[in-house]
Amino acid sequence: MSSRTRPVWRRRLQAARGPGREAGISTLEFLLVAPALLIVSLIVLQLGVFFLASTAAHTAARKGAQAGAAYRADPGEGAARARDWLSRVDVVRGARVSTAGSGGERVQITVTGNVMSFLPWGLHVERSAEDTVELNR
Repeated sequence: MSSRTRPVWRRRLQAARGPGREAGISTLEFLLVAPALLIVSLIVLQLGVFFLASTAAHTAARKGAQAGAAYRADPGEGAARARDWLSRVDVVRGARVSTAGSGGERVQITVTGNVMSFLPWGLHVERSAEDTVELNR
């Protein structure tokens, strides 16, 4: 080859490789950053599901306490109301409703259960609510 044709091929090869021999670096950066972004996104999504389940458990406990504190109602009616509400919402998995701590003047409803999880750890939620029993005076 003549000395004149060599620089032409070198310029073409360098243009094909990209400026400064950095061809393919953006793919490598994406491969390094994508898993971290995916993990952060899943954690944020899991936190959202946890707060949704926590709010649902608290709402069920509050509705149960209100139903159990109604005039001439017993705490069992409040627990049934909380279970009914949780079954319609279906956010808290394996929900258990307890009336422990209820007395003659106060009704306490406690809802416990597991949060739907798509990450390797299990999250547990427990929320309580109490209300004063309505008396006929």
